[in-house]
Amino acid sequence: MHKSCILYGTNTGNSQEVAETLRDELEKHNIEIECSDMFDSSPNKMEDYTDIYLVVSTWGEGEPPDDSEDFFEALKSLPDDYLSGKRHAVCGLGDSSYDIFNGFGKDIETEMNRLGSKQILDRVDCDIDFEVLSDPWIEKIVDYEKSNRS
Repeated sequence: MHKSCILYGTNTGNSQEVAETLRDELEKHNIEIECSDMFDSSPNKMEDYTDIYLVVSTWGEGEPPDDSEDFFEALKSLPDDYLSGKRHAVCGLGDSSYDIFNGFGKDIETEMNRLGSKQILDRVDCDIDFEVLSDPWIEKIVDYEKSNRS
């Protein structure tokens, strides 16, 4: 059975906003999906899903948000190919005025690939006006989910 989840990591609430918008758009099409903060989740739980959508911000010089640090450390400790057969998409939010732009989005995608998960879409690296890229990303995910549920 096709089952998907959205995980987000945020300090200021922007990643949560994108994640909840994705959830709301999917629910308009009667697609139920779990949406949770990485702080309240465990990488082991991803094993229960076919598709995993990650919406994360970058803090400081490429670091994960405070609420995502433990999740990311646990993710890095999983063995290679742990998520083989799974698929993912990453939406990173950042600020291009920093030397390391969207560092955490890039890092989490690298880990998902190492774990054997296949990319559904290319990662999007959103700048301060994140809706410019996050809205089209959401539309693509909704189309993808609709095609997998019909």
